[in-house]
Amino acid sequence: MDSRILDGSLKAISVPDLLTFINMIKKTGVLTLRQGDVARRVFWERGEMIFASSSEPEESLGRFLIRHGKITEDQNLKSGLLVEPGKRQGKILVQMGILTPKELWWAVKNQVLEIIYVSFSMMDGTFGFEETEQAYEEKIKLSTSTTNIIMEGIRRLDEWPRIRELIPNDRVVPHPTQPEIRDRGVKFLEGELAILALVDGVRDVRQIIHHSDLDEFETLRVLMALILARYVIIPEVQTSALLEDEDDAAQLESLVVSYNRIFSRVLEGLRDRLDAPEVEAMARGALETAKSEALEGVDFGDAGSLDVKALLANVADLPLDRRMEALDTSLSNLLSFFLFEASKHLGPEEKGAIYRMAGERAALKPAAN
Repeated sequence: MDSRILDGSLKAISVPDLLTFINMIKKTGVLTLRQGDVARRVFWERGEMIFASSSEPEESLGRFLIRHGKITEDQNLKSGLLVEPGKRQGKILVQMGILTPKELWWAVKNQVLEIIYVSFSMMDGTFGFEETEQAYEEKIKLSTSTTNIIMEGIRRLDEWPRIRELIPNDRVVPHPTQPEIRDRGVKFLEGELAILALVDGVRDVRQIIHHSDLDEFETLRVLMALILARYVIIPEVQTSALLEDEDDAAQLESLVVSYNRIFSRVLEGLRDRLDAPEVEAMARGALETAKSEALEGVDFGDAGSLDVKALLANVADLPLDRRMEALDTSLSNLLSFFLFEASKHLGPEEKGAIYRMAGERAALKPAAN
């Protein structure tokens, strides 16, 4: 029988200390960490972490695979629509021939570690530990002990501010420096030289992460070391290179319009098959599930469209190079949730037309600012 043996505020105890304590008392169960609308769950077996999950869409397996260049937005959308109880997205991707079993195992393991590591940055919120008799059935061989994971998490927490100081976001483009200004006393490892070879003045940081054999944090850490050794430089973004607010707004509006075409088509199909209250509930449920700051206070209008001005206002306080990404991610998540529910009620012809529209939308990358 499950029993809650720990709960409290993360302001009173840090995540590293909490994980260390559970490791010491050798308990089996589930630790839930909550911060706002996000809940992360860490599963334990006799004091060792064996799995983790998160309600944050950006920490899902699909988004992890996209960040690491393993699948496309379109593949994520199509495989996500096939998810159902007892049938996980990872296995669907293997069945579709997009991933090999080995690639799936690597992805799940590293996604779990990323969820745990990001939990270290949670400075407020609540926690609760439910002790269970049986361990969670889905175990992942993390290839390292809980003690090592905790030590690595603390190290990352200390290094993140320095990394972000030198690499402000993953859209900046690193350039190789001239040989004469490099620190010749530095001896790089093979993995570090592989990252250096990816720095060509064309690839941005996100693309370098995609091509790297290391995980996201390790790739950024190597880039930081290369910058400090003067082998790599990230030119300062000049004001003239940035789009003016008017141009930025036009691009954002175009993005929303492209999504609104799909939403309108979905709602049109649903209204032909369901009562109005059912359709409204489904649309409202999709918005609640995909909840994000970019979608705050936004609802579907009578024509099935989201309010463009409200969406643009929600991202207006973000830096120029983040607005497009934030809005596209939020709308993509909303579309995924909406299509998953709507597909249960639409006919084959309607679904085919909508999936084609969604596929075309996913193939378009947001313009980089």
